[in-house]
Amino acid sequence: MGIFSQTKEISLFEPKIEIKKGLKKIKITGVSRMPDPGEFYTNFTSMLQESFFSFRKTLFLEFYFDYINTGSSKWLFFAFQNLEKLFKEEGMIEITWKYDKDDEAIQETGEVFQSQLSIPFFLKSI
Repeated sequence: MGIFSQTKEISLFEPKIEIKKGLKKIKITGVSRMPDPGEFYTNFTSMLQESFFSFRKTLFLEFYFDYINTGSSKWLFFAFQNLEKLFKEEGMIEITWKYDKDDEAIQETGEVFQSQLSIPFFLKSI
């Protein structure tokens, strides 16, 4: 068994999601370029909320996208807003947004999210 206890990879157009229950961590990597990302991110938001409560109101998220389209960014922001409500209800949520040092688009997307949220949100250049 790998580092993460559960892995879900649906297609080349959806990001890979890895869940490590013992660390209360969810890692999202790859690409997010679905033409209609609404269903994916609605389910993702539900999964994050369920994980938050099953992890005893603690959740560490790590994102490392190779590419994320505008529609996916919009839906991901809705997911972050949902998490923000949980965070304000005295939960522990931390987001790390990783990006390649030469990838200005992913970096700027993370900066926009960081500026709009009150959740601890860290940008990390790799």
